[in-house]
Amino acid sequence: MTMRALISFFRMYKYQAIFPIAVLEGPIITIISGFLVSRGVLTFLGAFLVVFFGDLISDSFFYFLGRGGKTAIRRWKFLRMTDERIAKIEEQYERSPWKTMIVAKASYGLGMAFMVASGVSKMSFKNFLTFAGVLNAIRSLILLAIGYYFGRYALRLGPTYIAYYTIAVVLIVPLVYVLVKIREKRKSVEVV
Repeated sequence: MTMRALISFFRMYKYQAIFPIAVLEGPIITIISGFLVSRGVLTFLGAFLVVFFGDLISDSFFYFLGRGGKTAIRRWKFLRMTDERIAKIEEQYERSPWKTMIVAKASYGLGMAFMVASGVSKMSFKNFLTFAGVLNAIRSLILLAIGYYFGRYALRLGPTYIAYYTIAVVLIVPLVYVLVKIREKRKSVEVV
């Protein structure tokens, strides 16, 4: 799929195309959404609401999975949650829920485990929504701003370089983001 076709796809389906991707993979589509805002394809508020609620729905799913208990978690083998790991994260939630939730939202790949553990720890859904909502809003704003900044900068370069810049924003920036988060995940796994 060419870059023009990709932008045309988002221009045609807009938020309907972004929402399911935001539920499955919030950070990357948020950066791409910021780029699309800079191109005039999306509005900033619309993009923010779609990626924010997509991410919150995803987090809530894993929270409720955790509320189902450890036996429910064992059925979902892809989570790779051991009783020891769950116990450590539960302890962290009891000691410092804000710090633990910040680590969860900043850790690419580990966030799912932390969201599950928040449910296992029996944190109230109201508290969970408060923590996750505030942190999702901050993260969504930052990632949208990154995508927007790169998009605005690309417009200044002119049509000659726009295709290269589009590739950089849509592919390279999310790739760098994923690589940084994987590195953080490895470090935090050693800590946990």
